[in-house]
Amino acid sequence: MTSQLMRWQERARMFIGHVISRPSHQLFNLVPQWEIGLAQAQVSRLTVPHAPLAGRRAVQISDLHLDRYRPRHDAIVRTIAGLRPDWIFITGDLLNVPDGLPHLFRFLSRLRDLAPVYMTLGNHDHYSGVPADRFTELADQHKISLLVNQTAFVAVASGELAVVGVDDPSLHRARLECLPPPAEGRFILLLAHAPNILDQLEPHHRIDLALCGHSHGGQWRVPFVPPFWLPPGCNGRLHGVYVRNGHRLYVNRGLGWSVLPARWNCPPEILLLEWTDRENA
Repeated sequence: MTSQLMRWQERARMFIGHVISRPSHQLFNLVPQWEIGLAQAQVSRLTVPHAPLAGRRAVQISDLHLDRYRPRHDAIVRTIAGLRPDWIFITGDLLNVPDGLPHLFRFLSRLRDLAPVYMTLGNHDHYSGVPADRFTELADQHKISLLVNQTAFVAVASGELAVVGVDDPSLHRARLECLPPPAEGRFILLLAHAPNILDQLEPHHRIDLALCGHSHGGQWRVPFVPPFWLPPGCNGRLHGVYVRNGHRLYVNRGLGWSVLPARWNCPPEILLLEWTDRENA
């Protein structure tokens, strides 16, 4: 009963936060040039040991909140192109309002020209007013893999990449029954929007790495001061690598903004994953 009550409290907090932020997004969408601290995305690197995928590279981005296409999105595409990824992973919060759909898929189509794209949904996507079926329809049209409690298998020369995309954990929509069993040469990558997916993973769940976003890295950071704001579903996880019950999670700061179109001491992030054939490479 207490757990169920907490779920409703968390959902209520999330919904109230969206109701408060949505007018802000609608207002600043009228003046998209009023952005501070979002122009330059920072590339982070994470080395992942798994011999069958050694030499492969992937990019993760998150929290696009892409309601208006801006010059910075062209810069992001150029940066990702320079990283030469084999795959691109996007962990939710694609947009905020329905008007963003053509802008969002303009950006996603440019990414799809670079590499196969796998993505899942976040809380803002569910609150945007765009039905999940519409996201799926447009993703199919643009040859993008939208995974909502689903798994896609990618064969490589000596193994297999299993890309698992779950629905937003912060809204308790993730269904971990879609996780595949371990297999020889298989790397299981879990895409989820919110960091609380780490708390929902039990010891018997077998994954090699989970990727998420949602936190924005705090968005406004003052040195030596705790973040002013973290959305429900972060459970204190801000940015970087976290480990629990043997499960490894990377929290991406994301590319967009919420409430105000500004980041302070918290640049947008592009994560580059590089697989290697040895530990501690």
